[in-house]
Amino acid sequence: MKTKLRSFLLSSTMAAGLVLSSQAVTADVDLGENNWSWGKDDVLGAGNLMTANSIKAALAAVESGKIIELSHDVAVGAPYINPIQTPYVITLARTSKNMEKFLRDNAGATNEVGFYLERIEMTTHVSTHIDALGHVTIAAELYNGLDREDAASDIGLNHNGIDKSPPFIATGILIDVAAYKGVDNLEPGYAITAADLQGALKKQGTTIPKGAIVFVHTGWGKNFTAKPQHYAHTGPGIGIEASKWLASKSVVAIGADNMALEVTPGEDPKVIFPVHQHLLVKQGIYIIENVKSDELAAQKLYQTTVIMLPTKFKGATGTPLRIIALH
Repeated sequence: MKTKLRSFLLSSTMAAGLVLSSQAVTADVDLGENNWSWGKDDVLGAGNLMTANSIKAALAAVESGKIIELSHDVAVGAPYINPIQTPYVITLARTSKNMEKFLRDNAGATNEVGFYLERIEMTTHVSTHIDALGHVTIAAELYNGLDREDAASDIGLNHNGIDKSPPFIATGILIDVAAYKGVDNLEPGYAITAADLQGALKKQGTTIPKGAIVFVHTGWGKNFTAKPQHYAHTGPGIGIEASKWLASKSVVAIGADNMALEVTPGEDPKVIFPVHQHLLVKQGIYIIENVKSDELAAQKLYQTTVIMLPTKFKGATGTPLRIIALH
């Protein structure tokens, strides 16, 4: 059964532009040093960089009060990585007509009241979403040195679930790499480098303050609805060098308008999602995927105030996320 399962995963992911490897990731890529600097019991990671003063400063920077939506709808047909993820499904568990009859017949209701209720099946990594620090491991290790034998149970993560993440209010920085390269969108498989990020920031006249939330605009987001499965299984994104450079800027979270933040397929096809390992496990920096950054890019709003409030699914590895940018 295990052999058949692995063969299925290998053939499916290769067809999708991904490759699984039986080799240890750490043998193939330098993931950098651990940045576990907030104590052995810490569960916030880079969320510790948000302070009362930084939050007040971010809110004080709002000028017009204009809200820019940075989230896609959570909807049937949303991209998902098959076979790693399952599709989003929503059905009506109760309809107005049937509920009205039920309440009339069983509760004596006389006011013709009816309502709808839905049932949803999904991975929490659907549409615009944020990864919990406990989403990824390096061998048996999670963020802050937790061992996976103790870090999770059959009902979820015990320590680094999304319920432990903070509310996010911070300066948001957009890095428009597509504009820097002079294209509408970067090509699938293009690994964004630190030099690309630095060049785009210089062109924009933008710097990254400590404690910022950074969004990398690749232009790939135009395929989110138009070509969802193509969008999900390949795309441009940051490489490990760019990941390390952004981490060196002491950011709270990094997002992009693609499925995985990092480039897909990876720079080394035998190394799967090393940027996730570097940011989540080594650095405690949150990852945001499927950011709807097109409006920010079109308006050249390179610095805003960002608000993100993750839903507290206890023990979950992530959550769909509503993000707004205030200008």
